[in-house]
This record gives sequence, C-alpha cells and structure tokens, in this order.
Amino acid sequence: MTDQASNKTIKPKYSHFLGCVMPTKMPWAESAIMKTLPKLGVDVQYLTKSTCCPRAGVWISVDKRVWLTLASYNLLQAEEAGRDVLVSCNGCYVTLYEANKVLNEDREALAMVNGYLAAAGKHFDANIRVRHLLEVLYEDVGIERIRREARKLHIRVAIHPGCHMRIFQDGHLVRYFSELAEALVDEVVPYGLERMCCGLQANLADREFATYDRAKRKFDAIKAQNVDALVLVCSGCYDQFERAVTTLRKKDGYDFDVPVIHLAELLAVSYGLKPDDFGMRYMRTAPVDRLIEKLEKA
Repeated sequence: MTDQASNKTIKPKYSHFLGCVMPTKMPWAESAIMKTLPKLGVDVQYLTKSTCCPRAGVWISVDKRVWLTLASYNLLQAEEAGRDVLVSCNGCYVTLYEANKVLNEDREALAMVNGYLAAAGKHFDANIRVRHLLEVLYEDVGIERIRREARKLHIRVAIHPGCHMRIFQDGHLVRYFSELAEALVDEVVPYGLERMCCGLQANLADREFATYDRAKRKFDAIKAQNVDALVLVCSGCYDQFERAVTTLRKKDGYDFDVPVIHLAELLAVSYGLKPDDFGMRYMRTAPVDRLIEKLEKA
C-alpha cells in the first residue's frame, strides 16, 4: 500500500478478529495467519476483548438490536486501537461488514447502539473498515507479488468458497480466493459442486439433510478427484465439515480422508514456514501426514 502524496509505503494495520471456531478448532490456521502476515508487511495484532461476532443469519431474525450492539462492541475495540478489522472467516466477515455498513449509513441505528454501549462506558464512531483476509492478501500485499514470491507447492487441491464469500455482486472474494489458491499450488481441481453450501445453516432445521445432502455430496465429489486437500477460509464451513465427518464415521463407517485446510496454511508453507511451525498436524478432520510429506518435499 502506497501513500500517493509522499510515494512512501504504508504498512497496513489490522486487528485480527478470530471468532469462536478458529481458536478452538483451527489453531493451526490462526497461527499460520499471525506468523505469515508480518512476513508480507502487514502489521497485525489480535483483536482483544472480543465477543462472538454474532452470526447475522441467526441474530438479525431474533433481535437486530442485539446483533448490531454485539458487532459494534467488537468493531470499537479495533477503532480504539486505531486499526481496521481483519477477518479470516466468511461468516464473521459478513456479520461485521454488514453491521459496520448499517452503522455507517443509518445514524439512528448508530445512536441506538451507542445508547447501549454507554452502559459499558463505550462509544463507537464507525470510522473503520472491515476487511476479509482475501482482500488483505490480494489488494494490500498484492496478488502479483504473491505470484512472484511464493514457492509453488506441488499438490492438487479442491476449493470450497462457501456461501458468505458470495455477498458481493461483482464476486470479487471468490475470484480472489481462486487466484490466490492457483498462485500457491500446481493445480486447483474442479469437482462441480463448488457453489454448493456446506450445510451449516441447514443444521438448524434438518441435520440429516445438512449432513447427507450437503456435506456428504461435496465429500463424494471431492474424493472422486483424488486431490491432496480441500482448501477453505471459513471457520463455519470447517466446523460443519468436521461435524459431518464425525457423524458419517460413527453412523456409516464413511471416511472422508481428504485433509480440510485453511488457505493460510498453504501461504505459510509457500513463504518458508514448516508445517510444524504452526501446528499443522493437530486437531484435524483427516490425517495430514501424506500432505505434509508432499509439502516438505516441494
């Protein structure tokens, strides 16, 4: 990022909002992000004292005031630190991006929220941006720089963008995801169901449908392609896939043996980190030993 007036490079400064799932089920993704972004010139710190985002798909229909107030409480932590918000989960991104947009455009909603926040001695000015990890990598770091610098990993992967990555009409997040993945690996293999939902939200209505008609259908299509990994960036989708794999193993003896990994893990290895530097071996839906062996040879 360059200041046009002075022609000096400005280091992007972000507070990283982890959400609920990443620190509990995906610590390797958290570690990969926090270890790799500084190598790429991004000043990143943890967003401290944060709460659940909370999930827009649930809370807007329950009580929009609660959704806006809790989201604004997370946003103001970054505002107080003089930073924008970096989000590495699609679901959390949609919540915080949409809440920030509402509070920027609707002054009455902002006044209402600040009335609630005042009870905790807080105030939100709505003067920050909410940025997806993909936007930070593609725009701030630069896709051409990553294509030029990143060590190509000799693996074949499938990708799962997830529904919330499609919130913009121009589809830029999906395009960023595809181009970043292609910059890091030998081949991104199509399997025909990239646009299909993981089934997370469907769990609220029909768990069997979510498991068999969504997750398993994707698993079957991906396994048929004989890829080395399934790559995503959404903690919610990872949570759903982990839940579905566990259920299918117990009920049907069905095993989805394709490692489900975060894009940041590929980025970390491409930029010189070893898999054990960020804990890639642990807490996985499928064994990653064969994948790690390939990554270390690449």
